[in-house]
Formats: sequence, C-alpha cells, structure tokens
Amino acid sequence: MKRMRFVIVSSIVAMLGAAGIAAQSLPDQQQMASQIRQNQEELRRYSWESKYTYKVDGVQKRVEEYTVKFFPDGTFQKMQISSVVDKEKVRRADGKKFSKKEREAAHNFVMETKGQLDSYLNPLFSEKAVSTATMTTSGDTLILKSRDVVTDGDSVEIHYLLPNRLPKTAAITTIIGGSPASLDVEFGTIEAGPTYTKRSITKATWQGLKLEITAENSNYERPKR
Repeated sequence: MKRMRFVIVSSIVAMLGAAGIAAQSLPDQQQMASQIRQNQEELRRYSWESKYTYKVDGVQKRVEEYTVKFFPDGTFQKMQISSVVDKEKVRRADGKKFSKKEREAAHNFVMETKGQLDSYLNPLFSEKAVSTATMTTSGDTLILKSRDVVTDGDSVEIHYLLPNRLPKTAAITTIIGGSPASLDVEFGTIEAGPTYTKRSITKATWQGLKLEITAENSNYERPKR
C-alpha cells in the first residue's frame, strides 16, 4: 500500500513539474508581437506569385494569377499573369440570373470583405491580436485567442509550433454587412527566411449566396544583389 501511495504521489509531482516547465517555456507575447513587423519588413524584400480562386455556392467562377513585387518606398506592383472566367452566369435559387448591377454589387461586396479580413494580417492588428491574447498549449502547439481586435465581437485564434515558435494557422471570424464572415490562414516559412501566408480562405454570404476566395502564394524569390 505504501509503495502504491509513493507511486501515485511521485506521478502527481512529475505531472506538476512538467506543467511548471511548460508554463515557464511559454514565449513572451510582446516579443512575439514585435517580431511580426520585423517579419513583414523582411518579406517585402521578396517577389512571389499569387493565385486567387473565386467560388459561388461551391462552384468555381474565376481563377486569377499574379506576380507581386515590393519596392523600397513601400509601394508594390501586382501584375496579372492569367485569368480564367466561367461564362455561366450566377443564378438565384429560383434559376433566374442576377442582373449586371447585382453581379457588380456581389463582386464589390466580396472584395471589400476580403480587404477587411486581410487587414487582420496587417502588422498593426496582428501585433494587437498576439499581445492581447490568452495563451494555452496543446501538445507541441501554442494557442493564442483574442477578441475585439478590429471590430467588436470578432475573434482571432492563432496556432504556433512550440519547438520553433513559428505560426502554423490562424482563424478569424467576424460580422460584415450583417452576415458572418471568416478567414482561415495557413502559414509557410521560406528556407532561412521569413514566414508568409501560404494559403488563405475568405468566406462570406451575400443575398443567400456563399462566396469564397482562396488565395495561394508561392515561388518566393529574393532578388540577387
């Protein structure tokens, strides 16, 4: 019986010790937040390719590809490589086509939605999301959760890999135009370089239509000096 009690007590002490080690190993949030801006500045030294896929109610309607390049003054150049558009017009649930004005309104809405959600990736709001977040761990994943980052009621959840403390994914939810909107992000890291947005999916609803934009970034190159 004494042996069993000793084993149980030893196990509890070991678990508490492991928890203490985990708590001590948590990174400094303010330092993580400041690194976001440094990462963004480093990323602007690269050029890359971006591919955008637009879907309406799960049906692919448009695919566009671009090259992106930043200049020393902070401006950037976005040149289109290709564009493929589905000729079949978007229809209502009753089968009727949307007017040209309505299609333009839908396009403007989804682009404005993407623009608003992409603002969460701006260093200003990314830093706020990290510095104000509650921090927990699950296995080798560091989980940061924050709210009211850009608008009241929004939520941001970022997952980091604890071993290298690099961001893995992010999920943002908010309300835009009275409807739920979300942005899911997958991060990648350039070899011996900065972290970048590898893939993002923007989702929103407009007049009952489910709108989705998938953005994929690849082929990062740093100009030779």
